[in-house]
Amino acid sequence: MSGDYYKEWREKSEVDYFPQLVILWLSTNSWYRSHYSEIASKRDREFLNKLRDDHTTRNKLFARFDKLLQAAGTKDHAELISTIEALSFALNRALLLWDEDDAGSAITFENCLFTPHPKTYGSLVVNKQASGIKISDTLKLTDDKSALFNGFLEIVYQVRCQLVHGQLEPNDDTHEAVKQVYFLLRILMSFS
Repeated sequence: MSGDYYKEWREKSEVDYFPQLVILWLSTNSWYRSHYSEIASKRDREFLNKLRDDHTTRNKLFARFDKLLQAAGTKDHAELISTIEALSFALNRALLLWDEDDAGSAITFENCLFTPHPKTYGSLVVNKQASGIKISDTLKLTDDKSALFNGFLEIVYQVRCQLVHGQLEPNDDTHEAVKQVYFLLRILMSFS
């Protein structure tokens, strides 16, 4: 019996980025626990703080990020910029929160966690006339690579936490945000 199963097979071909992000995070977690083995507490936040503070070549995630930002005109640079633009759009649609008890704490590039303790928020976005990194005609980010990296790292970690702890509503908008976080982390984890 033959039939047209286009819709059923197309739906099965869709990649579910919820588990993919968790698996990629396992790689990240394994790397930083091994790479920064001098951290005795073994708490994720301690490792994240180390990644936030270490903007030397020892921090391979930051080194990769810095290298890609400086590689204008390359395919890898274009992929990073495209992913950043898509992540900004996805976060604006998904309505994810830094603090689930504060509806005004949306996770966006305009409201990014700058310091975890005490929590301070700020914008990675700058005025079109200011110096910065042009992502698109409508999005320009700070040229402070350390602040940019730290902001992206916090976004990745917060989305990962909400996913792992079952706080994300599994809808199309959150799936798109998770997908773009996955792409950003995959790009950063592609160091050699």
